[in-house]
Amino acid sequence: MTPTSSLLNPERRRALQVAGALMVSASLDTVNAQTGWPIKPIRLVLPSGPGGGADIFGRPLAEWLGKELGQPVVVDNKPGANGVIAHEQIVRQPGDGYNLVISFAGGILGNKAMNAKISHDTITDLKPIGLIGGELGNLLIVNAASPIKNIKDLIANAKAQSGGINYGSWGMGSGGHLVMETLKEMAGIPLNHVPYKTVASITPDVVSGVLMVSTIDSATPVQLIKAGRIRAIATLGPKCMPQLPDVPTLAEQGFPAGFLSWYGLFGPSSMPNELVNKLNALLNRWLVLPETAALFEQKQNAPAPLPKPPEAFAAMIQAELPVWRKMMQTAKIEGA
Repeated sequence: MTPTSSLLNPERRRALQVAGALMVSASLDTVNAQTGWPIKPIRLVLPSGPGGGADIFGRPLAEWLGKELGQPVVVDNKPGANGVIAHEQIVRQPGDGYNLVISFAGGILGNKAMNAKISHDTITDLKPIGLIGGELGNLLIVNAASPIKNIKDLIANAKAQSGGINYGSWGMGSGGHLVMETLKEMAGIPLNHVPYKTVASITPDVVSGVLMVSTIDSATPVQLIKAGRIRAIATLGPKCMPQLPDVPTLAEQGFPAGFLSWYGLFGPSSMPNELVNKLNALLNRWLVLPETAALFEQKQNAPAPLPKPPEAFAAMIQAELPVWRKMMQTAKIEGA
């Protein structure tokens, strides 16, 4: 009897998925020749500024796609509003493959679960193409000189401060915002949200001491943590990060409020499946390259995510939506 993928060891499973990605992308070379796409530059919108998580992975992907397709893939940074500004650059465009966006868990699921009053529906107006990176948790960081070394210290410090303490995140409805508001309700502590436009603008304020506490993505601050310039006190995902194995999760510190974070490639909802499949195959080919593996090891000390077909990525998003909605209810966050 042929074993299922769930029974295979991780190395064998990855090898099979890598082989599948290469076979599918090779078969689509003929499709490219027949359809004529692309015949002009492609725009790739990123929801972060330079140095943010989406930018760290999006720029190398754009450069590689440009070489593969023979057309420039132009990066357009549109940070702010928890991904909404970036999404709005894409949702009204034709689904012809010339306007794409990288989004993230908070931008897609946070805005949907919060019933944010925005001009688009993040689930129905954007079509999932493929998973790019992440599947890890975000981090809770403090200034290196802070006396806060864990969640217990954070709770005690917040209760001791008149008016509580401020914390930063990359926007209303973001994963970082959601987790901190959940912690606020669970622990009964005064925390005040300070939304930033970009992830990259948060770190300098924590390093300088302007901001004592902040949530942040897993790619941006690792080198600063290892250099002792900031301190990570909790992982916001369901398990510890490979690059920071000594940083416990929130659940391990008594507060089960974590979730996965990820980045993914999306297009307008009108994009035909043929084009979605072609872009997914190209993305999956990039994920298994040695230079991509090196990028993930350098930035996250973790392997690149396993290639996923569009249907699996879409199913992952749908499966996580109830989790986000439940956390929104716990955190008592309503539509912005």
